Amino acid sequence: MIASIVIEIVKDRAIAFVSSLLGTRTGRLLVYAAVAAAVLGALFVWHKIDKARAVSAAVQDKVDQFELTSLQVQLEEMKRRKAVADSANRDLQTRIEQADADAEAAAEELADYVSTVSDSCVVDADLFERLHNR
Repeated sequence: MIASIVIEIVKDRAIAFVSSLLGTRTGRLLVYAAVAAAVLGALFVWHKIDKARAVSAAVQDKVDQFELTSLQVQLEEMKRRKAVADSANRDLQTRIEQADADAEAAAEELADYVSTVSDSCVVDADLFERLHNR
C-alpha cells in the first residue's frame, strides 16, 4: 500500500517535471538535443559495426580469390606434369619395344651362329670371316 502511494507520487512528480521541461523553450531544446544525440550515437554505432562487417567480408573475399587462384595454378601444374609423364611413358614404351626387337634379332643371330658350328665345335671359314670382320 505504501509502495503504491510512493509510485503514484514519483509518477506525478515525473509528469510534472516533464510538463514543466517541455513548457519552456530551453527545456524543449534540451529534449531535442538529447533525442538528436541518441539518434546520432545509434547511427555512429551502426556505422562502426557495418564498417567492421564490410572489412571482414572484403578480407574473406580476397582470401577466397587467393585460394582459388592457388588451386587453379596447382591444377595447371598437375596437368603439365601428367603430360610430361605420359610423353615419357610413350618414349619408354617405344624404347622397350625396340630393345625387345633387338634382343630377338640378336637371339636369332646367335641361333644362326650356333647352327653353323658343327658338332665337333669347328667354325666354318665363312662364319670365321663374318665374325672376324665385325
